[in-house]
Amino acid sequence: MNLSIENESTPTTKPSVDGKLIADGKLIAAQKKERFRKKLEMKVMFAAKCKDQTEWLQKHSKFIIRIDENDANAISSMASSRIELNNEQQSKKRQRIEFGLGSSRENLLKEKFLYIQPFINLKESNTDCTSVKKSSDGQNLVDKNHYFIAEGTETVRMLLEQSRAKRSTNGLLPITVHSILTKPSPFFEDPVNLQKTLLNAYAEYFEGKEDTSNTDMFPFQIIVASEKAMSKIVGFNVARGAMACGIVPHYDELWLISFLKKKYEDKSGIRILALDNVCDTANLGSLIRTSAAFGINAIILSDDSCDAFYRRCVRVSMGHALTLPSVRVSNLSSTLNVLREKFRVVSYAAVIDTDADMILEDTKIGQIAQNWCCVLGNEGNGLRKEVASGCDHRLRIGMSKEVDSLSVGVAAGILLHGMREREKKE
Repeated sequence: MNLSIENESTPTTKPSVDGKLIADGKLIAAQKKERFRKKLEMKVMFAAKCKDQTEWLQKHSKFIIRIDENDANAISSMASSRIELNNEQQSKKRQRIEFGLGSSRENLLKEKFLYIQPFINLKESNTDCTSVKKSSDGQNLVDKNHYFIAEGTETVRMLLEQSRAKRSTNGLLPITVHSILTKPSPFFEDPVNLQKTLLNAYAEYFEGKEDTSNTDMFPFQIIVASEKAMSKIVGFNVARGAMACGIVPHYDELWLISFLKKKYEDKSGIRILALDNVCDTANLGSLIRTSAAFGINAIILSDDSCDAFYRRCVRVSMGHALTLPSVRVSNLSSTLNVLREKFRVVSYAAVIDTDADMILEDTKIGQIAQNWCCVLGNEGNGLRKEVASGCDHRLRIGMSKEVDSLSVGVAAGILLHGMREREKKE
């Protein structure tokens, strides 16, 4: 008789001769046996999975390290002690600091410290490109070598893929990854499985399965940390399973001209969003995500707008800040004129004025140019007069009289969708 139980809801009682219910001992014993078998099977599978993960980590220990809460405490102490691992002279002069982990483990953590450092106390740090330098003439300059922080498993996946993108394919610049901080489950397990993305994106480093020499020169470091260790490092409870640190790609006006030239020559249409003095990072992140949804090719930022690689902006954009190029220009009006002359890009200033020459809802299909640029200002003041006056058209969204304006994110969604639907087709 087969007593294996498939459903835990199977009754464990049976009627007796006199009609009363009595416990079915054989059935209960079979259910206990099945539960024990399943628990043992899961335990064996878990042990095998841990063994495989440990072996993989050991095989690729040149570029990956697993840390626990004790390691995280030592790393925090290193940060507070301001250990500068890249300064050999100071290292020789510095008295040895013990962290209670043993010399070999401490040396390993010190060796990896520079890769972990960008994630330390993120709430208080200035890791991402939050410090905008001033040039001699007072203009804002973002250092192209600044780090940025990307949060979330899908954002890290996008970063890994974009870091390997060939410029000739989509015209975008590959992004250099500095390091990745991740919990074990999103790295090793489905449905995220960043390990699989890593193996696909950097396949040439893993081609020799028995020989690990290919990974000796791996271009960045990976830190696999427990949840407590990760929270200790970043300074707050981490809900997202992975973070990454990369170097901000340097898109400039020369790149923009080269990029749009190819679009213009293949007559596929040019769609641009230009932003004037947008200073809120959450708004910019939302605008980038919306732009990606409606097929915008590039975003142009006035010199006084915030940067697309702020940590908050990258997070709100859901990683699209990594794949949609943003170009900072010194003079937005001048750039719009250049685009008009070189690529016949027609600019549409988004306004709330009743004297606008175009209303989106009244615009027919084909009345928006094939090559167009939508120009938006910030929520408080809108477009500056000199920028709006330099545009070819003033475009307004038809609204109820009771509402005088919309948030910049909502307005952008309506305008970009409406303009794409009404653009002239080749």
